[in-house]
Amino acid sequence: MESRADITQKSVRLTRDVAKMLDQAIQLDRALKIGWGRDGDERPKKGETGVMTHLPAKLKMRLLGDLGDLVGSANQGALLQIEGKTGDMAAAFQEDGKTIIEKGTGDRVALGMSGGTVIVRDDAGSDSGESMTDGLLIIRGMVGDRIGSGMIDGTIVALSNVENDAGAGMIGGKIIVDGKVRSVGAGAQSRGIEANELVEINDLLEPHGLNKVTMDATVIEADSEEHVGAEPPEISSKGKFEGLRLCPHGAALPPSSVVDLTSEIKMPGAASGINLRNIWVPSLLKGPSKAGSSLEEQPCIVDSSPRENDFLRIHEGNYLSLRNELADAGGAVIDIPSFPSLNESGIHAMAAIAIGFLRAESPVLLMDDVDQIDRLLRMTGELGLAGAIVDVRTIGAAPAITALPTVGMARSKQKGNMSVLLKTDWTPSPSEALMSIAAGLNGIVSEAFIGDESPPSGVKKIATELDVKLSTMEDRARGWMQSMGVSSTTLLQRHHLRATTHESAVLSGLRLDGVRQPLPMWSRR
Repeated sequence: MESRADITQKSVRLTRDVAKMLDQAIQLDRALKIGWGRDGDERPKKGETGVMTHLPAKLKMRLLGDLGDLVGSANQGALLQIEGKTGDMAAAFQEDGKTIIEKGTGDRVALGMSGGTVIVRDDAGSDSGESMTDGLLIIRGMVGDRIGSGMIDGTIVALSNVENDAGAGMIGGKIIVDGKVRSVGAGAQSRGIEANELVEINDLLEPHGLNKVTMDATVIEADSEEHVGAEPPEISSKGKFEGLRLCPHGAALPPSSVVDLTSEIKMPGAASGINLRNIWVPSLLKGPSKAGSSLEEQPCIVDSSPRENDFLRIHEGNYLSLRNELADAGGAVIDIPSFPSLNESGIHAMAAIAIGFLRAESPVLLMDDVDQIDRLLRMTGELGLAGAIVDVRTIGAAPAITALPTVGMARSKQKGNMSVLLKTDWTPSPSEALMSIAAGLNGIVSEAFIGDESPPSGVKKIATELDVKLSTMEDRARGWMQSMGVSSTTLLQRHHLRATTHESAVLSGLRLDGVRQPLPMWSRR
């Protein structure tokens, strides 16, 4: 059985091979055929995940094979015909164009689509058309539970039976079912189809060669009288790293000593990756403009317009633009919670997409909150990624220092090297950034100006002030390390950390000042 890492490699090779042929296929107005040999012999693809995504307008493509998740996602105007099966989230986030799936699909087909047409000529799984905002989804075969769940707008036509909770949580749009509806979900209501609607729907179906809808069809719409919305709880942390301190081991270094703050994040087996000049990695909405060397040589995590040494944060809001954005980036961070209910196979597909669009050997990291730490680090290892970013925020605001032992214990279960950074909801002080390294992490990530009373505006001012922040962090971190007698961050260890209160010792697992060993609850086996 192929490992996830093996499937990722296959998927990346296919993505990069297809990228070389896109422009020529559009210019020649010829369908790009994937899964056939030069003589027309069938060579179907099998298992590739996250492929044929972000296809440009005017492209025509035929794909033969049984594929994994997110196949054909983010279509931007292409005609894509898949002569085989797909996994979950096929044609997700489609903006325009037409996607045809011949042999059925998994759950959440056309998730979040905003335009164009998606046709499934066989069966579809649960949550088909989830969170659609526009466009047309047609399913000829049987459909699973919750068709049109959370639907905002658009039209879904099911030409066979659908399972339970059809339209659950929908707030707009229309679902037409020419078959049996086992049950209608909360927030939705059903009625018979009207004559004018029948004509309208059949006009939509006619160009696709599908059977006409009959007067027996059921229309499912949002029920304005039933409120089923839910407001998610706030996630945050509390306490910063209060109750912890750095302590020296050995004599202080002379003030003239050179102290090394640098590290490197790279994919397993890669010759090079992204060099971190600083122990703090700022996150920004947009890649910064030029400033001093502290900013020029320090990667940031950005949502758009990355520099060649920046990580692009991949989230639902910028998913459509990934092909172009990742081509300019130095690496990627997949923000798992930003996508609705992204399961493990979906994360796998997302990683394949990121690697396929980036330059060779560019590092990719996963990001999730500390409550998901075991899955996060396990998947990082299984997918052969460079590392992970662990968000300290939790539902109910757990103390931030509890993340240190939690990450440490989860990391001890993983084989091989991986970079792990901590994401905080405050700007770290130099000592806090060094504490994270002493605890076994590779540094701290936070929003560049979070908590500032007067954050800068304007591209130049943002870059200038961020350069000052980074330079100050460097100078003060070096001062701390000289005082501690440590010449490199690689020499910082857990024994350089102490808890200053009994409570912080209990929460962190660190030795309490004046006590030679951890408290009993941490030392018992």
